[in-house]
Amino acid sequence: MHRLFPIVTLLLVLSLLLPTVSAQDGGPPPGGFEIAPGVTAEALAFVEGRDEPSLYRLTFAPDTTYAIEPVPSISLGVLESGSLSFTLDVPVTVTRAGAVDDPGEAIAADEEFTLEAGDYTVLPPMAGGEIRNDGTEPAAVIVADIVPAAAGTPAATPAATPTT
Repeated sequence: MHRLFPIVTLLLVLSLLLPTVSAQDGGPPPGGFEIAPGVTAEALAFVEGRDEPSLYRLTFAPDTTYAIEPVPSISLGVLESGSLSFTLDVPVTVTRAGAVDDPGEAIAADEEFTLEAGDYTVLPPMAGGEIRNDGTEPAAVIVADIVPAAAGTPAATPAATPTT
């Protein structure tokens, strides 16, 4: 898992720099909008051709529980601030903040775990479960969604070569 982090980080940086990523006109207001009681979503970047943001921030008010609905995307979640408890129906690996050469902590399906600021994990497609903020302060997670082409993201079309 620790070898995946530099690759995912590079992909995120490149996706933000490439011209295919842009702010969506008429998108959600600055500061986001409530997607569930106590949970605010703020779109950070869109990929052309997708209605949903590819990079977004979720902020959880204290004493909030949020159900994760299975979706076909791969989601990289990095806890930006606070602390969140997760229970997922799939196994994942958690990498703790500052753990450069650590292979990560294996978490079994249905086992509760907590992410603190700087920790991250990758949710595979169709993962479900719940997230809780049991703390007294808001907690925020940055999520990068990657939708496999088979799940609905249009594949890149090669440029046409003119013929004479």
